[in-house]
Amino acid sequence: MINAKEGFPMISVAYISKAEKKFSTPELIKMLDSFRKNNEKDSISGVLLYNGAGTFIQVIEGNETSVDTLYQKIKRDTRHSKVTCLRRAQITNRSFSEWRMGFRKLSNDELVDASKMTIFMDDDKLEHFLSDDTDFALKVLTNFKNKTQELIFE
Repeated sequence: MINAKEGFPMISVAYISKAEKKFSTPELIKMLDSFRKNNEKDSISGVLLYNGAGTFIQVIEGNETSVDTLYQKIKRDTRHSKVTCLRRAQITNRSFSEWRMGFRKLSNDELVDASKMTIFMDDDKLEHFLSDDTDFALKVLTNFKNKTQELIFE
């Protein structure tokens, strides 16, 4: 479990992005190992979903300065593009406190039931993923967390 640095405001940032290439499971494992080490050091928690076709959706949460710094680093990462912030909000409690970086590589079947998430599986509609509901990404990822006990890499 990740603990917040006491006395500092916490935020949650949700974003979506397009991978510059399709990543294999071994490549994802290698990246996740690095992400998790850094997240633990900076008391950041969250979840990352990857559709296998090149689209990521992620929520990161923790100390405001740490999360903002990480998000700026994420935006500069050349492994993906079209990084679009879906939500940035102050929080009092973490939604993903038990995960340094929960991860799942999803199949189309796993997202069929999720409202609007079929767009996540269709790279051509990535630009239209934004919703009028600013909490949409967090709701979807929280719903996914609550429905699945099996992350490939916790």
